[in-house]
Amino acid sequence: MKKHEQLVQDLIGKICQNAITYKLPSERELVEKYQLSRFSVRKALSKLEAIGVVKPKTGSGYYVNTSVIGSPLIYNSITENSFDDISYKKVQLNKRIPSIHEMQVFSIGENDYLWHIKRLRIVQDKITQIEETILPVHLFPKMNEQIIESSLQKYAISLGLQIDSYLTSYKAVNISADNANILKCKRSTPAMNITNRGFLTSGEVFIESDIIDINYQCTYHTKFNNESLQFRDQHDRD
Repeated sequence: MKKHEQLVQDLIGKICQNAITYKLPSERELVEKYQLSRFSVRKALSKLEAIGVVKPKTGSGYYVNTSVIGSPLIYNSITENSFDDISYKKVQLNKRIPSIHEMQVFSIGENDYLWHIKRLRIVQDKITQIEETILPVHLFPKMNEQIIESSLQKYAISLGLQIDSYLTSYKAVNISADNANILKCKRSTPAMNITNRGFLTSGEVFIESDIIDINYQCTYHTKFNNESLQFRDQHDRD
């Protein structure tokens, strides 16, 4: 873990412990305490701001964003970047009939159509992800290169769709030869396979995506679930 990332983890830990409840130490104090360069400290503070943990006040410093305290904190190597740092490049777009599995996922019929999109996600001018996404045509009647090379979430919201939640799964994989050529890395490079299924407030599935990421990191801070522990313990006894 890089030095600025260690500082991020430590400051989040102190906020979660209520050791820091209002204002963060100044840049100078953090430089002296952690023996880091001012560049590393500023990079850490920028990341904390990007993920919504702190808010800057001009001429005053950084303050804890109290609205996130007590809520689950989840951020990853994509969401910690602003939209200005992220771009997309279309690889493929076609419209096709759904498979039996996809009819079940999207609750559609055999004569309904799906958009099948393949695109690259570029973070800070570096290709980091290959993403394949499926969207039902009845929810997204228009699809083109301009839409694909922007935020699909923002596009969904612009259509009046109300996004509720996502079901996400992670699986460690090795890069295939074809994907290695695209990502400019060695074949069999370790990567993360991330699958997402998005739900509207109506309960309808509006998107399903499959992502290969060669530089994925994810951090969670969630409440301890004692009921889950007790259930697992009882299940083992049975």
